[in-house]
Amino acid sequence: MTTYFRAKQHYEAIAQSEEHKWPNIHWCGDIENCDVCSRPMQDEIYMIDGPATFSSNAPWGNLCITCALKYSPQIGWGKAQLYQKTTDEKWLLIAGGPPIEEF
Repeated sequence: MTTYFRAKQHYEAIAQSEEHKWPNIHWCGDIENCDVCSRPMQDEIYMIDGPATFSSNAPWGNLCITCALKYSPQIGWGKAQLYQKTTDEKWLLIAGGPPIEEF
């Protein structure tokens, strides 16, 4: 099984299990490439906004699923957020968003 396939399964499972609590939160701006490996994001289904290295004060970035599986496998508030591309080419927050009481 390839790393890409494992990553896709991992994030699909999170997407399916997460309640859709943030129906109107989209990523602001365009994302052209993964901030770690420079993979074009145009064909990606998911994008992870999370730590881009293993360091304690890791810089965050927009990661493809393969890089995210390595650096940001846990999704949750303060850990990483999972976004899914919509039909209009926007990124919708589907997991790991802020607590509902913050709205």
